[in-house]
Amino acid sequence: MLAAAQANAQEAAPALPDPATVEVPDVTPSADPKVREEGYKFYYFHSPDVSFAEAYQDLKECRAYLPMSGPVKVPGFIPWDETQRRRTIESPGMFGLVGYAIGALIQPKVERGVRSNKMRRCMGTRGYVRYAIPEATWEKLNDDKDEGALILKQAKLASGPAPRDEVVTK
Repeated sequence: MLAAAQANAQEAAPALPDPATVEVPDVTPSADPKVREEGYKFYYFHSPDVSFAEAYQDLKECRAYLPMSGPVKVPGFIPWDETQRRRTIESPGMFGLVGYAIGALIQPKVERGVRSNKMRRCMGTRGYVRYAIPEATWEKLNDDKDEGALILKQAKLASGPAPRDEVVTK
């Protein structure tokens, strides 16, 4: 029965393209000190011990944890021995126009940080290390509308030749 399930899973999985046909941006190590300083934000993963197919599977699985949900609305203080008698107030104007403008500026960076932390923790436990790249290169690797193409690019870099660069440790 287990063999049948594995055979069905292999049939359902789409065949991966040849890694040589996947185009990736240039990730040549940069001498710019700013790239080194921002390496904790803008990086790609690599592991010398994985194949293209394994890197693809690891990235696909880790990216499954990325979707973010909105903030949880919780009521104020409620004593343990009482039931909730007041309703939760969800006022759209709670922070005012200035608060929403500031939130709009901060939110993308916060979301990027949350996504980065999830990927770093997930891929790090699988033995991947990170290498710093410029922000523009990072955006080419992470802002593709086609999720499959995005994972293919990242998998090629993750399983490719070892970079001659310092590993990002923070």
